[in-house]
Amino acid sequence: MDIEYFFIERTKFIKYFYEHAIQPFEEIAEAIEEHKEPFAPPYSEDPEPLFLTEWLDAKTGIETVGHTALSMLSSSLQLFLKEWVKRLERQHGMKFDVNFKKNGWLNGYLEIFKQLELHIAQCPADISIIEQVTLARNRVQHPEQITNLNICHSNDDLKKYPRPFFAQEQEMSLSSSDEQDPTSWWLPLSLASTKEKIFEAIAQVESLCSWLESEYWNARNA
Repeated sequence: MDIEYFFIERTKFIKYFYEHAIQPFEEIAEAIEEHKEPFAPPYSEDPEPLFLTEWLDAKTGIETVGHTALSMLSSSLQLFLKEWVKRLERQHGMKFDVNFKKNGWLNGYLEIFKQLELHIAQCPADISIIEQVTLARNRVQHPEQITNLNICHSNDDLKKYPRPFFAQEQEMSLSSSDEQDPTSWWLPLSLASTKEKIFEAIAQVESLCSWLESEYWNARNA
């Protein structure tokens, strides 16, 4: 089975899903911001912006589509790595003793790569971004507050990645309470899932999987 082919089919769909699912929310937000129908504001002396609730809902919809795409990407990577290791076990009789629950499934597979003497430092992919994809998925799938739909980085994640990939620079500068300590925050730091960040994350995950396949076939054909 060509596992890389099926993985790429998944990432293609993630891009397709993101670009199409986000459109109605972007259209609503744009219509409100540009005062287009049906959100053309009537005359009012009320200082509160009109259609604020609708605008906030649209922005939440945009973020939710991005969060869903990241969850799909994380799951797709996990499926690829499972099949990659299964192939070694089925076709080459290899066995691996790894505790996936102890440090997370991604670190479990990184341990397998070490056992195989694969030098992950030679991989062109940015492993830190890939790990943050899995951390983002965990935050999205396990929200902590029923009162808020916004997804924020956990304190533990910020200790490991004090300037996370899935965050807006402007928000980081406003949220930090200590310019000398980037891990100090006085406002929760939102998990930003813009198109640019999602597509870059997809590119990094694809790069990892392509490298793994190349390493496998080079070793098999040696």
